[in-house]
Amino acid sequence: MTRRSAGRQIQFVGLAHGAMGAVIYRDVLADIARGSLLGSVPDRGDRAAAFWFLAAAPALWMGGRLLRSAEEHEDVPAQRAAGAVLTAVGVTGTALMPKGGFPALAAIGGLVLRRTLRG
Repeated sequence: MTRRSAGRQIQFVGLAHGAMGAVIYRDVLADIARGSLLGSVPDRGDRAAAFWFLAAAPALWMGGRLLRSAEEHEDVPAQRAAGAVLTAVGVTGTALMPKGGFPALAAIGGLVLRRTLRG
């Protein structure tokens, strides 16, 4: 059985999150692009939702890249920490927002934890 990189999977989730956000919020993004960019995102509303949805994409990609590095260097404590955080965020997110993509994070995090606990 080949071992797939959980880091690459998280990077893919980040790219997919950004692509889906660009589609879901295309009207809002177009509206932002037509105006002044500075100060164009308020605390609440569609623009804020679009901003925070899209802000997660590079953070997910970066987290995946860091996890890949931990996998490549066989840094088990770092992998275990990443698995625990991914699982916790995934489970909490799924409970609070069942229609979101949080189950993917919980599943990937659970696999990472399982791998690190097995040795």
